[in-house]
Amino acid sequence: SDGSTGSVIGEFALDKSTTSGDVISIGDANYQVQVARCQYKYAGGKRFVMVRKILEVKEITRAGAELFLQHQFSKEMRKDDVPSIEL
Repeated sequence: SDGSTGSVIGEFALDKSTTSGDVISIGDANYQVQVARCQYKYAGGKRFVMVRKILEVKEITRAGAELFLQHQFSKEMRKDDVPSIEL
């Protein structure tokens, strides 16, 4: 829905505290984490253990460009929301 292709970059051993907004480097590319989801398994005794963390990321340059465009678009919307009076 947001134009993403949904491709898998790979499987990496990252810090378990990695979450939305964090920047990670993979090879020569930098990515910003957009969404972090965790998968847990029941380990008995009312205990769950995280077995996998899935990160949805965007290249940092694309994330920055999208943020800029959102900011520009919101400025245009605010300007257009001002009522005008025709005489």
